[in-house]
Amino acid sequence: MPFIGRERELRTLEQLYETGTFQMPVIYGRRRVGKTSLINKFVESKPAVVFTARESSAKENLIALSKAVAEFSQDDGLAALDAPAPVFESFDAAFEQVFRIARSRRIVFVIDEYPYLAQSYRPVSSLLQAKIDDEKDASGLYLVLCGSSMSFMEHQVLGYQSPLCGRRTAQIKVELFDVFDSAKLLKGLSAEDAVAWYGMVGGIPLYLEQCDTSATLKRNMA
Repeated sequence: MPFIGRERELRTLEQLYETGTFQMPVIYGRRRVGKTSLINKFVESKPAVVFTARESSAKENLIALSKAVAEFSQDDGLAALDAPAPVFESFDAAFEQVFRIARSRRIVFVIDEYPYLAQSYRPVSSLLQAKIDDEKDASGLYLVLCGSSMSFMEHQVLGYQSPLCGRRTAQIKVELFDVFDSAKLLKGLSAEDAVAWYGMVGGIPLYLEQCDTSATLKRNMA
């Protein structure tokens, strides 16, 4: 499925990337709206550590983060992985490794589903705050925090009470597709029919992709 829409969001992310300086865009929005697809499109052909947190324990998230860092190092020629990825002793050590790499080059570090990580390890926002404050002036890190829990992202990441308050360099709320972008996913339909189908499923890309435009609207509703 080709990537459709989100031109404004991609333009913002690219403009920040081109500065070469530390950046921390925050991306949030309801589930199934296409946040991860937007991030995947943005990091195409860019050196990136992409870590998706899980609704799990701190230990399991640390293992997953360690694996993401190790896979980046392997792809980047920094290390060979003939054995299972080593697990960092702490989140502090894992973040230190990412920031260390970013001292000499531009890399993107994505933490997707950040609320899950913060819920499994409550000090993580304070830990990131300290790393950012220590490293941002000399860092080429492009840190992306993404989440689907709207209340968490708005209060615990963007809010004044958050340790990360004042560190973000952009915030992008990913909205539902409008009818025009939705129509691009409904190929083969007339403008009138596209509006009718849009009225049925709304602007959620995942649902639009599941529509079979070779069948009737009634059949799709069934």
